This record gives sequence, structure tokens and C-alpha cells, in this order.
Amino acid sequence: MAYRSYVDDLVALLDRDADRVVLEDDDRTYTGGDFVALIRQLTATLSRHGVTRGRRVALVAPITATAIAARYAAARLGASTVFCPDAGSPERLSIFLSRIDAKTLIVFPETGRAAGIGGDLQILAVGAVDGLDDLLDGPSPDADEHDVRSTVSGDDECALVATGGTTGISKASIRTFDEYRRLVDLGPTPGRRQLVCTPLAYIAQTMVDTVLLGGGTVVLRDRFTPDVVIDAMEQTAVTHVALVEPLVVELVDSDRLPGADLSSVEAISHVGADAAPALRARLVDRVGRPVLVNPYGASEFGVVSALSGDDYSASSPHLASSGRPLPVAEVAIVDDTGQPCAVGEVGHIRVHTRAQAHGYSVAPAESGFRDDGWFATGDDGFFDDAGYLTIRGRAADRREADGAGWYPVDVQQALCSHGLVRYAVAVPAPDGCATEFGAAVIADPTAEVTVALLSEFLAEIASQFAETPLVLVDSMPTTEQGKPHRAAIGALLF
Repeated sequence: MAYRSYVDDLVALLDRDADRVVLEDDDRTYTGGDFVALIRQLTATLSRHGVTRGRRVALVAPITATAIAARYAAARLGASTVFCPDAGSPERLSIFLSRIDAKTLIVFPETGRAAGIGGDLQILAVGAVDGLDDLLDGPSPDADEHDVRSTVSGDDECALVATGGTTGISKASIRTFDEYRRLVDLGPTPGRRQLVCTPLAYIAQTMVDTVLLGGGTVVLRDRFTPDVVIDAMEQTAVTHVALVEPLVVELVDSDRLPGADLSSVEAISHVGADAAPALRARLVDRVGRPVLVNPYGASEFGVVSALSGDDYSASSPHLASSGRPLPVAEVAIVDDTGQPCAVGEVGHIRVHTRAQAHGYSVAPAESGFRDDGWFATGDDGFFDDAGYLTIRGRAADRREADGAGWYPVDVQQALCSHGLVRYAVAVPAPDGCATEFGAAVIADPTAEVTVALLSEFLAEIASQFAETPLVLVDSMPTTEQGKPHRAAIGALLF
């Protein structure tokens, strides 16, 4: 029996849902039949351009249906695909492309400028881009006998998924077709309407695959703003949205939120940062009902735990945690020698999941991938006596003060405990500084808040941080993905 990849099954499902709207972007809506026709058209034209099994195809993609379809088309031909991060930075994009050893680069009208970075790559366009053939300019196969695709095996390379790149240039973890299916094929999602408004290079791409494979609907928007998200919730009955922490704060603090119709919303997930308990309590109060979710995971291994429901409430004793590990994940806390830590003891987090990748395209000296099949996340944390996992932060960010180990989240917790602080992000101080951390703070704009006032507050409630440098900002510096931009924050402080 021929091997069926996740894309084969996805296309078959879309064919069965030929009349149901399965995806929409800023330009149009697509039924299952519409979207399959687009995938088949791009599969045929990519095949004519020599894209075949084993070829690495990089996409500098906007958040559009054509970008999703182009990736599926390349995968149907047996190619390995990667959505490129750092599309707005030619230097970082060039470095990333050099690290992944792609042979083909696909650009779009919105990202056509990246064609000049491609060097010796074969460069193709989906849509009108000056100097390039348009892959959409051709007939669309409309019958199975004209449907072009390649035979693959489960061990063939399927996808590279970029990391967030908050500590440097993004890396890309590699999965086979079998490994990638285990990451995204998570069961039925009927009725789910997933909003995606952040770059496809990161977690967004896997959410698209999960929802479409499960029979749900994906709503794409070309950018994040609070108005974009609220409009989508009100106008298209979005049920789920996943954002990184600074974007959730921006959304929740929008002046439009109190009067918005969020009745369709079932979950607003925040990922990619520590989220101090004081901040979480404020977000819960601001939203007004229990829809917030905090998953813990990474592109290398997927989601391993999640805090949600009654556990994510201001009165919950587990509000500082990221919930209990999921049944599909194993999580261990170990000390510096690799021995298991006791309950309540902070140690290094290791995980093992069926969904994890097997390596990086270019591995750093300490990649995290271990010979025993576990992944060393680089994070520190602990289990409480009820089995809830609390993330303390990156092990490299731990600092000693007053005879104890502290992390940036501890500074953030102290600052967010002030009633006039909306958000704070702390970063470790460079070597040679007289302090352990510094922090950028967003304060209530209707009040007179000064650095001196906040420093005095820190001295009163957390004396170990009394000398922490602070800077007030109107908006938090963020990366392309929307995570806190540690280097930019450090530059403001130090």
C-alpha cells in the first residue's frame, strides 16, 4: 500500500469538504474545492519547474492562502519546505537561507524584494513579481488523473520549522514526514475557527495544519493589531487565537476590548515568554472570563503542557504554572549531574515527545538534542506536589543575589505587582554590571509614573532588585514574531 503523507490526507479531506469554507484571508474565502484546485495548480507548475522529492524549498511568505497552498504543493511533490523567518531583515534572512541549504526560493508579491537575496537559488514567484514567472499563470488540473504528485516515505525529510530567534539568528529544526504528522495531526477540530495573524515561519504554520487536518476553519489576517484581532472575532466568529505574550498584553489593553463581542472566543493562548503571575491575574481580570491559555512548548518538540480553564484564574493556586504535562509528553526536571530533582526543587527541563524533531539544519555547540532521545530545553523549572509544571526561565538567565537564584520573571513579578504597571520585561545585565537584571516597563498612560517611583517600590517589596535599571516605554520592543526583543531592551538599559 502506498504511503500517504499528511498532505495527501489533508487534500483528501478538503476534497470531501468541497462546499464548506475552510480558509479565508484578507482577499477571499476558499471552500475545500477552491483550495484543492489552488494546491493542484501550484503542484503542477512547481513540478514543471523541477521541484521534486528531496529538494529543500524555502518560502518567504506573507500570511495568505496562496502561501499555505504553495507549501502544500511542494510537499506533495516530496520536497522539504521551510517558511523563512526574518523576512523584514535582508541580513538575517540571508544568514538563515545560508544555514538551511535550500535549492529553491519562493517569493510572493508582498515579499518580492527577497528575490535579490536568493543568490544562486532557483527563484520562483506565486503572484506577480517583476522579472519572475508567475506560478499561478497556468491551467489548474481539475481531475484526479491530472493531479501531479510524488511518492514519498515516512522517513523522507518533510519540513524545517524556525525557532523564535530571540537570542540570535533563527535556527530550523528538521522533521521527516512521519515526525511532522505527529506534530500537527492532533485529532478532530470541527467547529474550530483559528485566527492566524502572525508570521507563518513559527507556530502559526503548525496551527494551520492542525486545524485543517482536523476539519476546522482557518482565518488568516496579514498582520497583528488589536483592531485586526477584535474585528476578526466579531465579524468571523473566531474561536481560537494564539499570540506571543506582548501581543496578548496589547490586545487585552486595547480600548476596544471592554465593549467587544467576544462571545465566540473559546481560547486566547499566549506563548513564548514567562508571564509573571501578577500579569496573568491582571489579564484574567481584564478579559473578564476564563478563556486564557498558557501552553509550554517549542518548535523543536511541540506543546508539552498547558494551563487553562479554572486553573487559569486569579484565585488559582497554580496561576504561576504552565499546567500539567499532556499525556503525549514526558517531562523531567534534573540537576546539573542529570539526576532527577525533588518536588519543588528547581532544575533543568528535559522533554520527550512523539512530535519532536530529530535535529537542526545547522546545530549549535549545545543543540539540546540528546543521544537518549530526550531534548534539553535550556529552561529551568519545577514540579509542585500536584504535578503542575512551573517555568522559571532560561537557565542561562539565572543570577545569584542575596544567597538565592533569581530569574527575569521574578523582577517582572515584582514590577507587575504595582497597580500602575501594565507590563514589564526583564533581561539579564551584561557581564561586569553591578546589577543582575534590567527591565523595560509599560505603565498606565493615564497616571504619572516615573522610574524613581518604581525603583522605590522595588526597594520596598523586593530589596534584592532595588538597584535594577528601569526604562519606561510606550510599547515593548519585539521581534518579528512578536516576542520580547531582548537585545533591543538591553540596548535601552545598558
